[in-house]
Amino acid sequence: MKLNGDYVQDMAELLQYDCYPWGENLLHVVEPNKDEYVVNTATGKARKIVEARYKACFSDDEIDFATIDPMQNSHNARLRNINYSPLNRWTDCKNGIIALHWMLYPDGRYFADEDGFGMEDNDELTIVCIMNDNLEVIRPFTVVPDVKALLAQMTNLGLWVKMQAVIGPHRLFYKGREAVESFQH
Repeated sequence: MKLNGDYVQDMAELLQYDCYPWGENLLHVVEPNKDEYVVNTATGKARKIVEARYKACFSDDEIDFATIDPMQNSHNARLRNINYSPLNRWTDCKNGIIALHWMLYPDGRYFADEDGFGMEDNDELTIVCIMNDNLEVIRPFTVVPDVKALLAQMTNLGLWVKMQAVIGPHRLFYKGREAVESFQH
């Protein structure tokens, strides 16, 4: 996909790739080499989220290592490995936000044969981030016990709209995260 900075040069070019709608104005684009992008169809802005099918493209600031590292089998977050399930959306983009989920390690039954041999004693480890329709992570990847409730809180607070208008998108991530965390506790 040809990009001019962060923007798609020719939206018609997307027709040659596998494209999947991800809700309001968002499109998941998969190239033949398996690089994956999220594209805002209203603005043309694009963001690479996966490289060569198995490497997540998120910065350290977009992953909450403080909460993930103590978890069993959390090493794939630091390595950015996508080994067990593709990076995907938890729900479609609605009201300007979308939840993305990333399975770091599967349930122990994943490794078992038909007789149960090879099974590991662990739960699935999945992390979730919240991204706005400007393709910015406004809530870093972390373990989220109730994604539906988090999305409802963020929708009700309208953080991504109010704060972006007041303090600008470059500071939305930090202020939004602090506000949502204080709201949850």
